[in-house]
Amino acid sequence: MKLEDTLGHSIDHFCANGFVNPSENHCAHFVCHVLAVDAGYDCRTHTGKLQPGASLRVHELFANCPRVGRFKDVPAGICMIFVTEKGNVNLAEHRMRNVPQKHVGLFDGAHVYHYSNTQDQVVRQTAAEFLARFDAVYAGDQALYFGTLPPDAQIPESDSMPPNIAAAAVAAAVPAMQRPMVTSRSSIAGGKTDYFARIDNGTEFYLARKTAYLGRFGLAQPGSKLTGPVFTAQAYSGLYGPAAAMVGVISAGESAGRFNRLNTYDRAAFTFGFFQLAAHTPDDNLILLFRRLTAEHPGFQQQFPDLLLRDGRLQRKLDGNTSTSLEREHPRPGKPNELILKDFMAYLNADGAAIDADEIDAAARLVALANDADFNALQVVVAVEITMSKLRRRYDGWYGLDGRSDLICTAIADIHHQGRGTKTEVREALAQSNTDKQLDALCSIGEKDYSARCKTLKSALEKARKDKLLGVSEFDRASGLFQPLAGWVD
Repeated sequence: MKLEDTLGHSIDHFCANGFVNPSENHCAHFVCHVLAVDAGYDCRTHTGKLQPGASLRVHELFANCPRVGRFKDVPAGICMIFVTEKGNVNLAEHRMRNVPQKHVGLFDGAHVYHYSNTQDQVVRQTAAEFLARFDAVYAGDQALYFGTLPPDAQIPESDSMPPNIAAAAVAAAVPAMQRPMVTSRSSIAGGKTDYFARIDNGTEFYLARKTAYLGRFGLAQPGSKLTGPVFTAQAYSGLYGPAAAMVGVISAGESAGRFNRLNTYDRAAFTFGFFQLAAHTPDDNLILLFRRLTAEHPGFQQQFPDLLLRDGRLQRKLDGNTSTSLEREHPRPGKPNELILKDFMAYLNADGAAIDADEIDAAARLVALANDADFNALQVVVAVEITMSKLRRRYDGWYGLDGRSDLICTAIADIHHQGRGTKTEVREALAQSNTDKQLDALCSIGEKDYSARCKTLKSALEKARKDKLLGVSEFDRASGLFQPLAGWVD
């Protein structure tokens, strides 16, 4: 969708769920239909219809933005722009008060596109005009704030800027196609091959060990060699609440919480990070992280200057000022009904039967980047977005999770993230008489083949409950968020 093409249209042009009453406020509704964002309370839930939903509440949309800040610090590219009285926003807590006088639009670097509720149509103004418009009708001292787009948002085009959202930032940060040099060496001891790397003239660091699996060869870090920053739910619970503990529990089994954890030996070709995001899945997992990093993280842009976004999709630069998509979907060999990102997989790891220079190069750059707090914060944003999106759109539909404990929701998310249980097994576990028995049953799913993972899940849930990060809220279908349990005192 082009932003210019939205001008003059009423909300019924965008919403197929019939929530089009002109007496209602449709600013967030419009923005989220354009972006295909439905976090929190949406028009589908409001009307009971079955068409794609869009968020309705400005303060929930603000909380759903990976990064927020004052408008003077707005990053390059399309983002959300919010206006409200200064006292309604707490940037340190990533929170906006739920008050009537707040508004949101989309900013493309030159203009704000937003829904005029008085005119009942989309209008366009400069940022200064946008602020003046609401300063005149809202009480108090108004201010503008930006919010970056969620990783699964469908990014619109605009005539005011080039299609590549990150192109200007990348060009300013890195000369074309130049990037730091990766050098590596291997060391063999006790029949095991370990790889070490350095970037430019920096300090050498441990990368990974050669690992064989079902006829494939790749890289992985054994438990005795783990280094680097570790995810803690406490560090992110202020931003994401119980969702931070959810991804923390899952990461305990996936990576021991290590932000630099690596796996290139299985059919996904390349899996990375504390949440072990895999490269093979379209519109999910690692491709979402790479989109976000390409758009927002200067250090990533420096390490991977050959990547860009076009129409919201990841592409690789070629000679002659051209590029090719890394997101074309191909049938998986032997399973034509399953689609994979073959080009993205090959970009990171072209040969599953051997460890080659490009695989080591990509792995080394990502492992080094995981020493950066901002890089890791984006890993967390993507993990939370993926988990909460699946909880709302998938798991709740399968199991009816409205009113279920955050502990139950976390156990289910862990089972499906790893893929070790069936829907029938989960439903049988949920048929137990109380939450503790349901948890015990859920933690036993897949125990025959994944006993260590099941043990880790149970231990991580118990720790999160002891730390009062889980066991304190329940899933609320109407908002798509976790709400505190009745009587809970923080």
